[in-house]
Amino acid sequence: MDKPDTKDKIMRAALVLVARDGFAGATTARIAAEAGVAEGSIYRHFKNKDDLMLALYRHIKGEAYLAVMQGYDDQATPHDRFTHIWRHIFAAYQADPDALLFGLRFAETPLMEKEGGQGHKEMAAVLTCLRDDGVTTGTFKTIAADLLISLFYAPIVTLLRAEIAGRQWDEEEISSACDASYDSWAVPIRPHDP
Repeated sequence: MDKPDTKDKIMRAALVLVARDGFAGATTARIAAEAGVAEGSIYRHFKNKDDLMLALYRHIKGEAYLAVMQGYDDQATPHDRFTHIWRHIFAAYQADPDALLFGLRFAETPLMEKEGGQGHKEMAAVLTCLRDDGVTTGTFKTIAADLLISLFYAPIVTLLRAEIAGRQWDEEEISSACDASYDSWAVPIRPHDP
């Protein structure tokens, strides 16, 4: 197995420190110490701490996107596509809770505005396409895409934050959360009046 290179070690150290201690606690000196490298090594790979954090955020989002796209069928029903995306994002962040915590902390910083949406544009495009297809077929509500995307992620974040705090979810609970997220997008099916 290959050893992680210096850049990967720096990025992982930054991820762990931000997830644990927040952005203020993740100084370049602490990142270097956590990575086991000299502090100057950071500047061989990144212009500054902000550049490192932006690169790390985009990397995390890119990894989640790659996980989602494995086996993704853009011709499947909106329900099946929704479930596939939701389950794969949940699994990706469940496998690396520090990535979830980093992303949540990143979103609370001015760097989010500077990031400009580059990190999540691919996933947003997939979700927006899904939403548009569902609206066209009458499956999904005609609510703004950004609101629907927020409704998509909220149960994932809630479940994983609770898991990080020690809560264990069973498969039925995870499926129910996915279904509830889907229901927030879906046009309610109303029974016909007699």
